[in-house]
Amino acid sequence: MSFADYYFARYKALPPFFENHSKGAVSIIVTIPCLDDAFVFQTLDSLESAHSIDTKIEVIVHVNSGEQTPPDTIERNRKIFNGLQQKINFYKNFRLLPILTEGIARKKAGVGFARKTAMDEAVRRFSSIDKPDGLIVGLDADTLVAQTYFQEIVKAMENLSAQCFTFQFQHNYDTTVYPENVIRACRLYEIYLRYYRLKLKSFDFPFAIHTIGSCFAIRAEAYIKLGGMSPRQGGEDFYFLQKAVKMHPVYEVNVPIVFPSPRISDRVPFGTGPSVHHIVEKGKFEVYHPELFDILSDFYRLFPTFLHEDVEEQIPKLVMDYIGADIFRDKLSECKAYSATSNAFVKRMYHHFDAFFIVKFLNSFNQSASYSPVDILEAGKALLRNDGIRDINDLYEQIFIRDQKINQIPKGN
Repeated sequence: MSFADYYFARYKALPPFFENHSKGAVSIIVTIPCLDDAFVFQTLDSLESAHSIDTKIEVIVHVNSGEQTPPDTIERNRKIFNGLQQKINFYKNFRLLPILTEGIARKKAGVGFARKTAMDEAVRRFSSIDKPDGLIVGLDADTLVAQTYFQEIVKAMENLSAQCFTFQFQHNYDTTVYPENVIRACRLYEIYLRYYRLKLKSFDFPFAIHTIGSCFAIRAEAYIKLGGMSPRQGGEDFYFLQKAVKMHPVYEVNVPIVFPSPRISDRVPFGTGPSVHHIVEKGKFEVYHPELFDILSDFYRLFPTFLHEDVEEQIPKLVMDYIGADIFRDKLSECKAYSATSNAFVKRMYHHFDAFFIVKFLNSFNQSASYSPVDILEAGKALLRNDGIRDINDLYEQIFIRDQKINQIPKGN
């Protein structure tokens, strides 16, 4: 009996795409969803140029389209798939495994379903060689990787307690490929991604990780315990990784080894593509008011005291009004009733008031007069100044360095 049998019996998945099984030495399978993106060949060339490692690698490229995909897009998809098939025996660094799906129902079609299908196939392949600790890597079709990509992944895998992995990134700011206004817009968006994580880290929020679909990996058995990738049409990476970080130890590779595209896209409702488009149109990027994070900080710092002390009156009014007093007391009672230790109690509280709670809270006040959005450049500089950094010459670079060293930041900073 395979470790994955119960997963495929319980959760819906497409039938197997390959009759041939992985060979025993395979321990890494990279999965790439692809919709009308010929850049995928550059992505594969990038993987081929990465330093080789002892273990064998497979790369599954899932070329996909839905029932409402325009005919010209389907035709380009087929050309991409045919091109991939012609290159099956071309790459020396890995074994290429292209798959094609068409006509996926409107409610399912999208990057989440495409990513899930490729990752499910990776589970099957690891299952065929009984390798539950095999690593399924998420990558995108418009993304380049560092030459040390596989070396850093193997190094991370040596941490046997870690089940999920995130990779540090920097967008691909090649001025010969992308317009200057797009690069500037994406730099602002990338500053925001790091700013947001640093703000959460400032009050020791335990789920403060980057949740980018091209910058993560998970062991096969951990993947199936999570019920697989979410088939959402956007934000599937955020939902999956926030679910993962609650259940499994996460190892963060803090060296930038992934370089996503900064280009504009409208294929998903949020993320890099639409954010860059918005910034290009507006000429600036406004983000959550910093005081909202301070208010959240005052709430989360109370968690250790909730178990034995009545400190409800210390909860910021804005937070309590948002949650509702009765709902909060119900959650607090549940956490107390099912926690044998203080650590278990705090952990259970974080599960109730998780990253989804934070996003919803921030969004609910984002347009209020008292907490109107602020420019990301102002917010980013204020964050660095609060950390004692006065000489801010290059906000992008300095906030990147701060984010890269996030796990070295003393608690409370």
